[in-house]
Amino acid sequence: MTSIEEASKIFDSALIKARITLIQEPVLSRSGPAACEWIQKEWIDSLSKGFYKVVIGFEAEAGEGEATIYVLGGTVIAIITSISDQKIYGEKAWSIVEGLREKCSAKWVDVYKIPEDILLDIFKDKKIPSLKKTKREAARPATEKEEKKEEKHEKPPAKPVEKKEEKPPAREKPREKKEARSGVDLEKEMKNILIDLGFTPISVTIKRERNTCSIDAVMEPVTPWLDPEVMLYALFSKYVEAYGYPTRAKLSISFGDYRKELVLERREDMYAARIAGATIIMANKEDVTVKSVSYRATMDGGLEITFTPTKESWKLADVESVFKKAYKRVARYWRGKLVFIIKKGGLFGGSIKIGA
Repeated sequence: MTSIEEASKIFDSALIKARITLIQEPVLSRSGPAACEWIQKEWIDSLSKGFYKVVIGFEAEAGEGEATIYVLGGTVIAIITSISDQKIYGEKAWSIVEGLREKCSAKWVDVYKIPEDILLDIFKDKKIPSLKKTKREAARPATEKEEKKEEKHEKPPAKPVEKKEEKPPAREKPREKKEARSGVDLEKEMKNILIDLGFTPISVTIKRERNTCSIDAVMEPVTPWLDPEVMLYALFSKYVEAYGYPTRAKLSISFGDYRKELVLERREDMYAARIAGATIIMANKEDVTVKSVSYRATMDGGLEITFTPTKESWKLADVESVFKKAYKRVARYWRGKLVFIIKKGGLFGGSIKIGA
């Protein structure tokens, strides 16, 4: 039988990682407090059907860490943590990640769905391992409740009534709060992004139907000194962070009579928009304002994104290091080779390549 530690090392091999990267589909992405909320409240319990890869970026005493957890039917079958380039596998890695549920230092979390067929190739005739601790710990609160029920068996009439009155609100309220909070907060966050980019939003409206979305931003009637696509990509990246990728997205922004619209339907366009948008937001926080952005898919399955910062950005910040830092954060969103080209501007300004 394959142990958890052995399975974790198999999944960390270059060949298996490459194969999984090619077939995985993103289903969830959170950062900051939203990442901690997912880890503390939803966690692996929400992945009870199917095969998933969970990747968590977190802060540790020894430096920045990253955990990759493979979950089959709600049970952990492999886990790898990397802290300051030191790899830890299996149950030791799990004990590190479990600590995030109590004192969360997660910076981001991404969840991908993987076709289960690959498990036949990985394990062949061997039994798939499982980290039973996850199930025991998940079930522990219920067991304690059951023990309490047995201890207080003297008052049978009162208990059923309490159970029926308590349970429905507990199930309904979180859903209502979650939907209302995510909708309202997301619009506020998008407004803040536009303000940070130097513009004044009048309204931001998000509409979701089935697996399609529309984002419409109405701005004060001024002439935009940044390409409106920069703003639309930034808003779209925030949407993906909250809800995941839609099958179709319609993005629009208005400055008085001027209106810019983008429709994203191809998968590569959505990935590119999300990566560009997240990079624009991160760079802006480091005093680097992106004036325009463009991208193209390459023949080898790669993605090349070109950013043109404003002239002032080169005076205010170390532009190259800012984009290198952002690149490390967003490279995981693309399956193949990702290249950033940072234009210096002007006819003879040249450019900087990152990830080439």
